[in-house]
Formats: sequence, structure tokens, C-alpha cells
Amino acid sequence: MNNTFVEFVHALRGADVRVSTSEALDAVQALQLVGYQHRASLKLALGQALAKSEEEKQAFNQCFDQFFHFSNMEKLSDTPTIPFQEPLLQEQPASTNSSEKDNIANRLINNLSQLASNIEASLTGQSNATLSEPGQSSGQPAQSQSPLGQLLLSGDQAAAAMAMASAGQSTNVNQIQLMTQKGLYGRRMMMAMGLEAMEEEIWQAELSNNPQQLQLAQRLRAARDLLRSEVRDYVEQQFLLQAQAKGKRLRQDTMMHVRIEHLREFKDTQILVRKLAKRLVKKHAHRKKVHNRGQLDVRSTLRQSIPNDGIMFNPQWKTKRSNRPKVMAICDVSGSVSQVSRFLLMFLYSLTDVLPRVRAFAFSSRLGEVTELFQQLDINDAINETLDTYGNGSTNYGQALLDFKEHCLADVDKKTTIIMLGDARNNYGEAETDILRELYQRSNQLIWLNPEHKNRWGSGDSEMKKYQAYCTLAEVCNSLSHLERAIDKLLIRQ
Repeated sequence: MNNTFVEFVHALRGADVRVSTSEALDAVQALQLVGYQHRASLKLALGQALAKSEEEKQAFNQCFDQFFHFSNMEKLSDTPTIPFQEPLLQEQPASTNSSEKDNIANRLINNLSQLASNIEASLTGQSNATLSEPGQSSGQPAQSQSPLGQLLLSGDQAAAAMAMASAGQSTNVNQIQLMTQKGLYGRRMMMAMGLEAMEEEIWQAELSNNPQQLQLAQRLRAARDLLRSEVRDYVEQQFLLQAQAKGKRLRQDTMMHVRIEHLREFKDTQILVRKLAKRLVKKHAHRKKVHNRGQLDVRSTLRQSIPNDGIMFNPQWKTKRSNRPKVMAICDVSGSVSQVSRFLLMFLYSLTDVLPRVRAFAFSSRLGEVTELFQQLDINDAINETLDTYGNGSTNYGQALLDFKEHCLADVDKKTTIIMLGDARNNYGEAETDILRELYQRSNQLIWLNPEHKNRWGSGDSEMKKYQAYCTLAEVCNSLSHLERAIDKLLIRQ
């Protein structure tokens, strides 16, 4: 049962329900009180301990219903009792060829020989059960000797369902990851339930000339087909519960590390960006005040000691307030780096809780501010409008720095963080490094994010080596993981 709960927690996390270790321990205590006997009580207790928001409650209910769906093996109750029909008593069509007639004649001879043996045994005082197949009697239907065959033909649906669940656990069917593995895990489960012995019994019964054995083989085959259908449904349920979550995590991990220009092949990139932004907000929203333990605030301590006749019962410590930064993002939106700029802007404007003051600038040849577009339009429409307006023309970093100095230099102060995003390829124009140096000196920090690898910095028309000297931080940024790490550093350094 402990393994069952652990697997359920994994399934919840795969369904985007955040379950911490302490919450899992609370759920274990609740589980010890209610047990697994009453489904409604179990669902209510685990839901109260593990689901926090309305969105998580919906995901929890869906995951619970899937995970604790117990097959009652109703199909096994439909296992037919097939009456054996002797083919010799059936009327043969007139067009029967000579080979079929020979086969019928051979069967007639074999049956007559078996009948004669039975008559002789009865005359000599021997029982029919001794000469017939093991475990059979002439007047009773043949009974299965294999454990699985006995289970399936007994009609005990609960026992069959428990055996299937146990086989699923022993074969680790919850580790299924691909749809093509459903047949493999289904076969493993049936083998764990004892299919091999049952199939051997079917083959032996079919080789027999005893009508009761042939009837048993038909019943076992029908039960095996029904069991295969039940196992297939069980494996598919496990795939929907486990593999989809694992596939989602695998896809998101791939999206985090693939180059940004290849993200157009994925459909849910914006959802992932919002998820990453939400994670950063949660991480940094509480950083409003940092306590420097060990640095005594004498003035505040004396002030607090006045009601106590100057006795310092309540020492006060110096604190450093963590102010939210004023960010200016200058993005190269030319064709070579436009996709990286798209996701940087999407990131920044998804962090309004911790970055409320973001001004965005875009350039290819000339620079312009696009902050109002993001305030008036949907984020996707604002980005598309920015790329259409400023994404044409030959890239000129020197002219962009001149335009920024003309319009915004007076707004840059020690509370400002400047983010430059681009490959620094200036088409052999004037670099204007003096302006970048002035921005570096006036700002709190200047961060340059370059989508090219460092071994290409300074090659050809790249001015990155010159610009790097006046950057607080210069990093490679060509994937979502790079963007997340860069913004995380930005927030930490405030």
C-alpha cells in the first residue's frame, strides 16, 4: 500500500499538482486514519491534504479517478460454455472433396477405437476415469489443471482483478513511456499471471481426441481472449496515467535546452514560458527585505529600549531593503536573433509581480521604444507588431546606441538594469563603445545576452569583444534555460 501511495503522488506531480514532502507526510497520516476501504472517504482525505487551488483540485479529481479505477473483470462473466459438437454428426455439404472425406473417416475410426477401449475397460472392471485424460470423468465437463485456467473458468471476478493488478505491479507497468510498449507490457502481465502453463494445457487438450478435452480447449481460448482484452485496457489506462505526464516532462525538458530558433516546432512554448515566469515570481516575490544578522542597529535598539529604562531587551538588526529593479531591455529584432528577443520580451512581461517597471526597446537599424505596445495589446500581438515595425533593415548597433542615448540617457540611474540582447554583429559599422561605457557607469548593472557561442564572439563583423569590456555580465543565451538563468541572476543581484 505504501508503494501505491508513492505511485499516486508521482502521478499527481505529473498532472501538475505540486506536492511537497510535508504535504505527502500529512496525506500519509490521513491515509492511516481512513484506509483504502472507502473510496469516497479516501478521495476526500487525500484531496484536503494534497490539492490547494481550484485548478489543482480539478487535476486531483481526474488523476484520482484514473489511478484508483479498479477493473471488475466483467468480461470474464461472459466466458461462454461451449458445447462440443461432434463433426461426424453434422451434415456435410455435397461438394465435400475426397481429402475431407478421408479426414472424416480417420476421425470416425479413432472415435470407434476410443469407444471400443472404453467398452473393454468397463468389461474388465476398470473405471473410465483411468483411461480418459487426467482429472476427467466421462459424465463431467473437463476441468482445467493450470492455475490461470482455473481462475478464469471459476468466474471469480474479484480474484481475477486482483491477480491482474498484482501482475501489473510485478511487471512495473507504471514505467510505460511509449504507446508502442503497450503490447510488450500486456504480454508480460499475462505471462506473470501464468499464461505459459495455460497455453500448454490448451495445446495438450487440442491434441487429444477426447471431446471433453476439446471443449475445455475452446473454453480456455475464449477466456484467454477476454483476459487479453482486459489486460490491454489496464495497460492503456496506465499509459494514460503515467506516460502522458512523463512525455510532457520530457517534452518540456527538450524545449528548455533546444535552441530557441527551433522552438517553433513546439505548440505549447508560451505555456512553458509562463510556467517558468511563475516559478521565478514565486522564488523572488518574498525578497522584500534582507536581514543582516550580526550587524546591530544601535539607533533602533536604543529607541526600543526607552520603555525598559534603557535596558536593551530587544536588539534590532540592520536590514537592507531589496528594491525591485527598473529594467530597460534593448533587443535586436533582426532576423538572426528575433526569436530570442521574442522570448526575452515574453519572459520580462510575464514577471510583472517582481519586475513592475520594464521598458522595452527594439532595433534593427533604428531604435524605438515599444513599451506602450505591451501595455495596450496582448503580449503576442505586441511582439508581432514590434518585429514587423523594427525587424527590417541592416543591423546597426552603433546607431541603436546613439538613438538610445538621445532618448533615454537621462533616465538611466543606479536603480536601472540594462539588458542588451543581440549577437553584436554590426555589419562593420561604428561600434560606439563610448556610449556603452557611459551606460555601464550610470546604471546599476548592464547585462548582455548573446545567442552565439563564445568561440564566435569577435569573429567577422562581431563587436562582442569590445562590448564585453563594459558589461557587468555577458552570457550565451540561446535557449529557455539560458533565459531563465539570466533573469534569475538579474533578480538575485538586486
